[in-house]
Amino acid sequence: MLLAGGAIKGGRVIADWPGLKPAQLYEQRDLAPTSDVRAVLKGLLADQFGLSAAALGDKVFPDSATVRPMRGLVA
Repeated sequence: MLLAGGAIKGGRVIADWPGLKPAQLYEQRDLAPTSDVRAVLKGLLADQFGLSAAALGDKVFPDSATVRPMRGLVA
């Protein structure tokens, strides 16, 4: 996921690097995902709009209470 915009605290990469060897690729062809997109979106919504973890886990992304919001994305 790539984030851009004036409110984004940029200039960094937040990820794990799984590698490019065939055994490290997802389905032996794609770069393996290392973060849940819901964590990024939850963090953005919490920081930008002040939504609670309960609202994000129950209403916005149902059944995602175990996915913690990624914090510090918005300046």
